[in-house]
Amino acid sequence: MTDNINNVLAAYNIHPLKINQVTSQLYYIKDYNREYALKRSGLTEDMVKQWETIYRYSNTQNLDMVLPVYLTKEGNLYYRHEQSIFYLSPWINDTNRERDMNWVSNFYESLAKLHWKTKRIQKIDIETVSNPFFSFQNYCREMGKQLLTFIHQFEKKQYMSPFELLVCTHFRDIEYAFVEVDKRINRFINDHEEDNLTWSSSLCHHRLDHSHIKKSYFINWESARFDNPVMDLILFFQNEIGSFNPSTELYIDNFSSYTDINELTLPELQFLSIYLLSPTNYIQNINDYVSGVRNLSMIQHVTNIQYEYRKIIFGLQWSAFIEKEYETLDLDDLEV
Repeated sequence: MTDNINNVLAAYNIHPLKINQVTSQLYYIKDYNREYALKRSGLTEDMVKQWETIYRYSNTQNLDMVLPVYLTKEGNLYYRHEQSIFYLSPWINDTNRERDMNWVSNFYESLAKLHWKTKRIQKIDIETVSNPFFSFQNYCREMGKQLLTFIHQFEKKQYMSPFELLVCTHFRDIEYAFVEVDKRINRFINDHEEDNLTWSSSLCHHRLDHSHIKKSYFINWESARFDNPVMDLILFFQNEIGSFNPSTELYIDNFSSYTDINELTLPELQFLSIYLLSPTNYIQNINDYVSGVRNLSMIQHVTNIQYEYRKIIFGLQWSAFIEKEYETLDLDDLEV
């Protein structure tokens, strides 16, 4: 394996003093002058052109939050070796990984600068997006009925399993989430004075989680694309809240660090809330348990449902935050 890595590094004219395999895909490289991160990417032939375009675009736009990649001796952004695509970037030593107020604020600011610098505004017909949301609304209503059926089924048992007991304990919050997502969909579709919806598109990382944030840099741009900036927030929150369960107040209380730089419209905030409140994965976990589709232990079932429950609780907290900060009428603004 070391010989293969040396062959790749030769394409960059690098003579390594040290090679450490960090993960199955990532290598730490040190030569006489610098430290590098060599990534065996997951890029396919179809993806690599898009990835190249994103990097060349970020260079022309001076996006300093995009961790640069080194060019090969041939002037390429990547090197193909034995059916794998490698790329090389600086190694970032990031010792401060604690999710505290400063970390969250810095993350929001970097992400907002990325979205703001690459923002494109367009007008879209609200009818073009309303039908999918109406369908999702009906789907959520059916899932609400399905959840009630599961609860009745579990409560009939003399002794519930830990998973069944947990679902029954969650019921009040999940039922409220169904009410909230229904309300958010109605507001997203109906709260418009015009038929056109102002919608933005920005360069989005599309795979953000804590491991992809190194100081002020975002790494691993293999899934990047132009999309509504809300999608980066959605994917980050889902990864963070479900997996790590950090203090949710940090992300809510510091959100102005993002919006002070890249302001979101109310429909975009509604869109974000709808995604965070979505009960789809929660119900799917119950279906998996009841039908026995997956060969999971009781501990795995409990872990999975708790993972989805945390995300929905965060969605409820987020929805309340949007209600208070962006939708409540300020009486001081009323004319006497």
